[in-house]
Amino acid sequence: MIVFGLIALILFNKGTTVLLFDNYHNLFLDILFKTITTFGEFIGFCISFLLLVFGSKKSNKKFIFTLMISTLLSLLVSQTCKHLLFSSEHRPSYFYNDLELVDGVNQHKNNSFPSGHTTAAFTFVTILAFSTSKKWVHYLLPIFASLVGASRIYLGQHFLIDVVVGAILGIFIAMFSFYFFDRFWLNRNKDEISFG
Repeated sequence: MIVFGLIALILFNKGTTVLLFDNYHNLFLDILFKTITTFGEFIGFCISFLLLVFGSKKSNKKFIFTLMISTLLSLLVSQTCKHLLFSSEHRPSYFYNDLELVDGVNQHKNNSFPSGHTTAAFTFVTILAFSTSKKWVHYLLPIFASLVGASRIYLGQHFLIDVVVGAILGIFIAMFSFYFFDRFWLNRNKDEISFG
């Protein structure tokens, strides 16, 4: 999914995907994307936490702790980027005054880069993917996280570049958290996490 996003970044202007998504607003998609976008918020953390607690027969303590570490890192990195490093990056509604409005969604104008929702969603799904050996889950989770990213564009909150970078950050943060936990916290002889 990230590869498609990177290709689209090369082929299209910055606002192209925002305007394209804006042409397809309807009540069903409004409700769908408004619901999906919440997975990049606290509710997404809660769902991920519950899936780790109840969704596996093996001990998931390492995954639960890694989820907590990576969630804090995700929040720290995305908010530092948005409010300190790239505070002058404006959101689509700053440039486009006639974007379709979705009931219950506030159109923010600043602190666009990167997408915090997308960063969080990809952090959560990477942790969940590492916690299971089921291949179908490995395919389904990135699609779901990509829909969270797409929801941010559909809702007029972010540009494609914000979403793509958020996705890359989320995966990197989750993998870094796994490495940190495995390397410095757990006994490497027990239940070691493998990236191979």
